[in-house]
Amino acid sequence: MKYANTAFVWKFLESERLVIFGLTEDATRTDAQIAELFKLKKGTVASIRRRLLDAGAIAYVNVPAFNRLGCEILAFHLGTTEPQERSDIRVGHYMDFCSRSPQIFEAMMSGTSLVMYTAFRNATEYDSFIQGYNSFFTGSRRPSRARITSSIFPFALSRGAYVPNFASIVHRHFQLECPRPRSVLPASTEVEGPDLSNTEKRTLITLVENPLASDRRISEIVGLSRQAVTRVRNKLLEDEMFFPVCIPRLYKWGFEICAVAHPKFNMEMPWEKRLKSEPKDVVDFSFYTLSKADESVTNYLLAKYSDYTEQLEGALAWYHKAGAFEEKPELTLLPLERCTELRTFDYAPIVRHLLA
Repeated sequence: MKYANTAFVWKFLESERLVIFGLTEDATRTDAQIAELFKLKKGTVASIRRRLLDAGAIAYVNVPAFNRLGCEILAFHLGTTEPQERSDIRVGHYMDFCSRSPQIFEAMMSGTSLVMYTAFRNATEYDSFIQGYNSFFTGSRRPSRARITSSIFPFALSRGAYVPNFASIVHRHFQLECPRPRSVLPASTEVEGPDLSNTEKRTLITLVENPLASDRRISEIVGLSRQAVTRVRNKLLEDEMFFPVCIPRLYKWGFEICAVAHPKFNMEMPWEKRLKSEPKDVVDFSFYTLSKADESVTNYLLAKYSDYTEQLEGALAWYHKAGAFEEKPELTLLPLERCTELRTFDYAPIVRHLLA
């Protein structure tokens, strides 16, 4: 899907802003809970939620716990394609590659820049992916191959805010007077093999593929009773096998830039010291964060270019002053008006791949 440079910019009522914030902070909140939280009527909240979904202003995803599905590695890939190739041809090649690569759950292109995020069971699967990439773009048939650099983040050595979180971005953008959302700090997590029955596997795949489906609809797909689906869903949630997330479609709101920061850190500064001292804004306004002792990847959506210079560069100034960087950090700016979604928080292919 193309990131449209729409002829209008979304304008929201105060009640709509509060509902959006309430959902991005916690996607499991009911209409009654949001109504009570922001002193609204339950019917008003229900109407706003339906209207936002129908208009495409927000979307829901069920994010799998990759570590609970036996994945040992998350990876980040950044590249630049050949500029002489036509844009539609470049996009077509990478759409085709993504359709053949279930390991990719997030990917975008803007101009000649390419960003991809992937998940793998182990190093062998990671290496197979890289070989598959090189093979796919070998020869003259697909000359739009990007020269990519990849960074791996093993769960055993990394910390992350592994679930996309847009609440702080929404709170700042709307200049809401309600309390700021709590910080979601990068955390360590253990890798476990999936201990799921066939019924649980089928249900989890279907929940990820159909995040808005009711238990009745899920029951029709997997061939269980509605009551059985409700029990399985609740068990999967209780075991933290997946996390419901509300994603604001910020490019439809007039946001102009996606910024990806990929710094390498000075190993003389202890990791714990850096994590305890670094500015909260760096974490709060990254909607997806991967971090380990020697490098990290943080992702930001900015309403306008001045936000980049005022907010992001200002937040990174602490790292320069503290001597935390090993070298000047790599910052990639992707103008959203030229950006194409190759895969946007689409976890269904990788979950089906892991559990099939």
